[in-house]
Amino acid sequence: MKPIIFHVEAAGEFRPVELTFATELEVRRVRAWRKMIPATDAGEFAALAAKRWLYYTREGATVASLEGLRAAIRRNERAEIAFLLVASAAWGQRYKSLALAYCRRTWCHHLVLDFLAVRPGVSFANQRISGIGTGVLASLAGVANSLGMDTM
Repeated sequence: MKPIIFHVEAAGEFRPVELTFATELEVRRVRAWRKMIPATDAGEFAALAAKRWLYYTREGATVASLEGLRAAIRRNERAEIAFLLVASAAWGQRYKSLALAYCRRTWCHHLVLDFLAVRPGVSFANQRISGIGTGVLASLAGVANSLGMDTM
């Protein structure tokens, strides 16, 4: 699947970020955010999102692509389906994963955002990165629109 691309401002330049559906390996990586010292809400959200994703996976109710989500909806228009999106940047110096969004497609075809977390302490060239959360939210709105969802 092609990633969803959005741009953030880092060190005075706009740089691309890729938003992709998470694999089990990526889920386990973001779960490790919880071990950050000091503890943060973002670390807690990442751990909870990973826990829910793993639960839904055991139930056979997760997808790993937009195409997989469309196919699951075709198979059962009332299905509740979970997915985790991870925003990453190849240009990231210390961390490649910048943010995550744990979402569910509900039985009534709404998109629910359960957890949105931006990794604490992400920076580029010792400067704050701006627009990560906004880019993830705008991308989710685009996903919802492409699936014909009226409510997010």
